[in-house]
Amino acid sequence: MRALGNEAYDNVVGILVVLLPGLDVKTSSDVLVSGNRVHDNNHSNFAPPGDLASFVPTGSGILVVGADRVKVQDNTVTGNQFVGIGVASTLVLGELAGLPPEAFGDIEPDPDFDRVRDNVVTGNGAAPSPIPFLPAVDLLWIQAGTGNCWSGNAFATSFPDQLPACLTTP
Repeated sequence: MRALGNEAYDNVVGILVVLLPGLDVKTSSDVLVSGNRVHDNNHSNFAPPGDLASFVPTGSGILVVGADRVKVQDNTVTGNQFVGIGVASTLVLGELAGLPPEAFGDIEPDPDFDRVRDNVVTGNGAAPSPIPFLPAVDLLWIQAGTGNCWSGNAFATSFPDQLPACLTTP
Protein backbone atom coordinates (compact mmCIF):
# COMPACT_ATOMS: atom_id res chain seq x y z
CA MET A 1 0.00 0.00 0.00
CA ARG A 2 1.22 3.50 -0.77
CA ALA A 3 0.09 7.04 0.05
CA LEU A 4 2.10 9.25 -2.30
CA GLY A 5 1.87 12.95 -3.15
CA ASN A 6 -1.37 13.75 -1.34
CA GLU A 7 -2.53 16.85 0.47
CA ALA A 8 -4.42 16.03 3.68
CA TYR A 9 -6.01 18.76 5.80
CA ASP A 10 -9.08 19.52 7.97
CA ASN A 11 -9.44 15.92 9.15
CA VAL A 12 -9.16 14.29 12.58
CA VAL A 13 -5.95 12.63 11.31
CA GLY A 14 -4.32 13.45 7.98
CA ILE A 15 -3.00 9.95 7.24
CA LEU A 16 -3.65 6.94 9.50
CA VAL A 17 -1.93 3.58 9.03
CA VAL A 18 -3.55 1.31 11.62
CA LEU A 19 -3.97 -2.32 12.67
CA LEU A 20 -7.21 -2.99 14.57
CA PRO A 21 -8.45 -6.13 16.33
CA GLY A 22 -11.57 -8.03 15.38
CA LEU A 23 -11.19 -7.63 11.63
CA ASP A 24 -10.59 -10.28 8.95
CA VAL A 25 -7.16 -8.78 8.16
CA LYS A 26 -4.70 -9.56 10.98
CA THR A 27 -1.67 -7.62 9.73
CA SER A 28 -0.85 -4.16 8.43
CA SER A 29 2.61 -3.90 6.92
CA ASP A 30 4.87 -2.71 4.13
CA VAL A 31 3.24 0.70 3.67
CA LEU A 32 4.97 3.70 2.08
CA VAL A 33 3.82 7.21 3.07
CA SER A 34 5.90 9.64 1.03
CA GLY A 35 5.81 13.06 -0.59
CA ASN A 36 2.63 14.17 1.15
CA ARG A 37 1.67 17.59 2.48
CA VAL A 38 -0.23 16.99 5.73
CA HIS A 39 -1.43 20.08 7.57
CA ASP A 40 -4.06 21.50 9.91
CA ASN A 41 -5.85 18.25 10.75
CA ASN A 42 -7.68 19.60 13.77
CA HIS A 43 -11.28 18.58 13.02
CA SER A 44 -13.36 17.24 15.91
CA ASN A 45 -13.56 13.46 16.00
CA PHE A 46 -16.99 12.53 14.67
CA ALA A 47 -16.80 8.72 15.04
CA PRO A 48 -19.72 7.18 16.92
CA PRO A 49 -19.18 7.17 20.70
CA GLY A 50 -17.71 3.87 21.88
CA ASP A 51 -16.32 3.01 18.43
CA LEU A 52 -12.54 2.43 18.68
CA ALA A 53 -12.10 5.15 16.03
CA SER A 54 -13.66 7.66 18.43
CA PHE A 55 -10.51 7.44 20.55
CA VAL A 56 -8.15 8.50 17.75
CA PRO A 57 -6.84 11.89 18.91
CA THR A 58 -7.81 14.92 16.86
CA GLY A 59 -5.00 17.19 15.74
CA SER A 60 -2.80 14.44 14.29
CA GLY A 61 -0.81 14.64 11.06
CA ILE A 62 0.45 11.12 10.30
CA LEU A 63 -0.18 8.26 12.75
CA VAL A 64 1.21 4.74 12.49
CA VAL A 65 -0.64 2.56 14.99
CA GLY A 66 0.38 -1.09 15.29
CA ALA A 67 1.52 -1.41 11.67
CA ASP A 68 4.87 -2.98 10.72
CA ARG A 69 7.55 -2.00 8.19
CA VAL A 70 5.99 1.38 7.44
CA LYS A 71 8.18 4.00 5.75
CA VAL A 72 7.17 7.59 6.43
CA GLN A 73 9.54 9.73 4.38
CA ASP A 74 9.86 13.03 2.55
CA ASN A 75 6.58 14.47 3.89
CA THR A 76 5.82 18.02 5.07
CA VAL A 77 3.68 17.96 8.21
CA THR A 78 2.58 21.24 9.86
CA GLY A 79 -0.14 22.86 11.92
CA ASN A 80 -1.55 19.74 13.60
CA GLN A 81 -2.46 20.63 17.19
CA PHE A 82 -1.52 17.29 18.84
CA VAL A 83 1.23 15.59 16.85
CA GLY A 84 2.96 15.83 13.50
CA ILE A 85 4.08 12.19 13.07
CA GLY A 86 3.39 9.54 15.71
CA VAL A 87 4.17 5.83 16.02
CA ALA A 88 2.33 3.80 18.68
CA SER A 89 0.98 0.41 19.66
CA THR A 90 -2.67 -0.36 19.01
CA LEU A 91 -2.84 -1.00 22.76
CA VAL A 92 -2.74 2.79 23.28
CA LEU A 93 -6.12 3.09 21.54
CA GLY A 94 -7.31 0.25 23.74
CA GLU A 95 -6.10 2.04 26.86
CA LEU A 96 -7.91 5.21 25.83
CA ALA A 97 -11.07 3.15 25.17
CA GLY A 98 -10.77 1.31 28.48
CA LEU A 99 -10.32 -2.06 26.77
CA PRO A 100 -8.20 -4.79 28.37
CA PRO A 101 -5.12 -6.06 26.48
CA GLU A 102 -6.93 -9.37 25.95
CA ALA A 103 -9.28 -7.58 23.54
CA PHE A 104 -6.32 -7.38 21.14
CA GLY A 105 -5.44 -11.07 21.28
CA ASP A 106 -6.11 -11.71 17.58
CA ILE A 107 -3.37 -9.27 16.41
CA GLU A 108 0.22 -8.41 17.31
CA PRO A 109 -0.42 -4.77 18.31
CA ASP A 110 3.09 -3.31 18.44
CA PRO A 111 4.69 -1.43 15.54
CA ASP A 112 7.90 -3.09 14.32
CA PHE A 113 10.61 -1.89 11.92
CA ASP A 114 8.90 1.39 11.08
CA ARG A 115 11.15 4.12 9.62
CA VAL A 116 10.45 7.85 9.88
CA ARG A 117 13.02 9.63 7.71
CA ASP A 118 13.70 12.94 6.01
CA ASN A 119 10.40 14.66 6.85
CA VAL A 120 9.83 18.34 7.63
CA VAL A 121 7.67 18.25 10.77
CA THR A 122 7.28 21.69 12.34
CA GLY A 123 4.62 23.80 14.01
CA ASN A 124 2.73 20.83 15.44
CA GLY A 125 1.75 20.23 19.06
CA ALA A 126 0.64 23.81 19.74
CA ALA A 127 -2.46 22.90 21.80
CA PRO A 128 -2.67 20.94 25.06
CA SER A 129 -2.49 17.21 24.43
CA PRO A 130 -5.86 15.42 24.17
CA ILE A 131 -4.17 12.42 25.84
CA PRO A 132 -3.29 13.16 29.49
CA PHE A 133 -0.21 10.91 29.61
CA LEU A 134 1.39 12.19 26.37
CA PRO A 135 2.76 15.58 25.34
CA ALA A 136 1.78 17.43 22.17
CA VAL A 137 4.87 17.43 19.88
CA ASP A 138 6.16 17.31 16.32
CA LEU A 139 7.44 13.69 16.58
CA LEU A 140 5.96 11.12 18.97
CA TRP A 141 7.02 7.55 19.66
CA ILE A 142 5.21 5.55 22.28
CA GLN A 143 8.01 3.13 22.94
CA ALA A 144 6.65 -0.22 21.84
CA GLY A 145 7.78 -2.69 19.22
CA THR A 146 11.25 -3.35 17.87
CA GLY A 147 13.46 -1.91 15.16
CA ASN A 148 11.64 1.44 14.83
CA CYS A 149 13.87 4.37 13.88
CA TRP A 150 13.92 8.10 13.10
CA SER A 151 16.53 9.98 11.02
CA GLY A 152 17.01 13.14 8.99
CA ASN A 153 13.79 14.81 10.13
CA ALA A 154 13.52 18.57 10.60
CA PHE A 155 11.52 19.16 13.81
CA ALA A 156 11.47 21.25 16.99
CA THR A 157 9.91 18.91 19.59
CA SER A 158 9.80 15.17 20.19
CA PHE A 159 8.82 12.61 22.76
CA PRO A 160 10.95 11.03 23.92
CA ASP A 161 13.68 13.65 23.55
CA GLN A 162 16.00 11.08 21.95
CA LEU A 163 14.51 8.96 19.17
CA PRO A 164 16.34 5.86 17.92
CA ALA A 165 18.33 6.64 14.76
CA CYS A 166 18.11 4.63 11.55
CA LEU A 167 21.55 3.08 11.21
CA THR A 168 21.11 1.47 7.83
CA THR A 169 19.17 2.26 4.70
CA PRO A 170 16.56 -0.43 3.96
